[in-house]
Amino acid sequence: MDESGLTGRAHRAVALMAVAVVALAAAAGIYLRSTARPPAIPPRTTVSSLDWLSAKVGWVVVVDGEQRSVLYHTVDGGRHWSRQFATVDSGVAVRFLDATQGLMTEPTPFPGPNPTLLRTEDGGDHWTTVSMASDVGANPNLPFFFDLLHGWVMVRTGRSDTTEDAVIFRTDDGGLDWTVAASVDPISWTSHGLEEEGLKRWLSFRTLSDGLLGTLEPNGSPAVYVTHDGGADWALVPLPPPPGGWAAGDTLTLLPPTMSLEGDGAMMVVDMSRQGGRPRVGRPPNLGLPAVIVYHTRDGGDTWDAPEYAPADVDVNLADPVFTAGAAFVSGTAGWLMGGGSAFVTSDSGRTWSRRGQLPSGRSFHELAPVDESVAVGAATEGQGPAARWALFLTEDAGRTWREVPSPPR
Repeated sequence: MDESGLTGRAHRAVALMAVAVVALAAAAGIYLRSTARPPAIPPRTTVSSLDWLSAKVGWVVVVDGEQRSVLYHTVDGGRHWSRQFATVDSGVAVRFLDATQGLMTEPTPFPGPNPTLLRTEDGGDHWTTVSMASDVGANPNLPFFFDLLHGWVMVRTGRSDTTEDAVIFRTDDGGLDWTVAASVDPISWTSHGLEEEGLKRWLSFRTLSDGLLGTLEPNGSPAVYVTHDGGADWALVPLPPPPGGWAAGDTLTLLPPTMSLEGDGAMMVVDMSRQGGRPRVGRPPNLGLPAVIVYHTRDGGDTWDAPEYAPADVDVNLADPVFTAGAAFVSGTAGWLMGGGSAFVTSDSGRTWSRRGQLPSGRSFHELAPVDESVAVGAATEGQGPAARWALFLTEDAGRTWREVPSPPR
């Protein structure tokens, strides 16, 4: 007799029951796997702004899938990141004057009504709102701050597709008090040298006295106003046309210049009516990369050299023409442009350009933040569209080689 006390029939019954249990467990496992929800995939993030002061010190604004912006800061080249600021708005842009003083706009791009301008004096750990002039209201306006105390805001009121009034306010105490520096007089059509004709695009100052105002004239050509008394008086300076002249219509984007204290500077114009620098006067805008035209000045903008074309396959991120990512001069002579997986650099104010080292295969620059003539940090995407993965890359040899930088947590 079996020592277990079970008959042969009982053994067979137990065995059949065991098989049934195993089968039921397997079926239950299959059912659970087929009905269980897959783990949630974190929403893709994008980079809306980059600003770096050196190869180690930088800030990145990351926008998540819910369109919330988060500011991260590193002081060791990305090995460690600190989360400093978060907002429900997307498209936030940052610009730091030094390691402690910085400015943030939300939302971007400018110009726009009711912007929020924030300032920090501790490297981004704490932010306070900069009060705008009371007359700014809901009108499109363009602020520029030379430092945390001295700033200008231009308020524009459009009259037609080619004309608009403008009032320029100035503060010397960080926005506590504002005074009118200059304005277009709607009765006489001109005041302080500013004219009603033309669309005003930005303000930029290289000293507390010397500044420029970009404008697009009614005939479709770009120009700048120049001031040497802090914005009280202005003189219009037309820009020399490129070969083939300018196309009629609003096809140009005039980017703010980069100037040395001595007045040596460079400025870019993006022409949507041309492709790769080939004149297309009288023809409809093309769908390829627009032409990038570079101007150079030696005297702070009072005069400008004949323009030069940038290489045909460069790309300029125009999401925010005031804080443009992808096209930047770091001095009056040294500049950077991104083009697919490589960077273009110039050391002679855009007269000649050199194409530098490639990113890993499949990567393309989306943002570029030059520090000086040798150091730059770029955000590069893998693939296309909003779901494209991104990573940060750093060069310290003027773009010849790039290495990946650890990204903020996402």
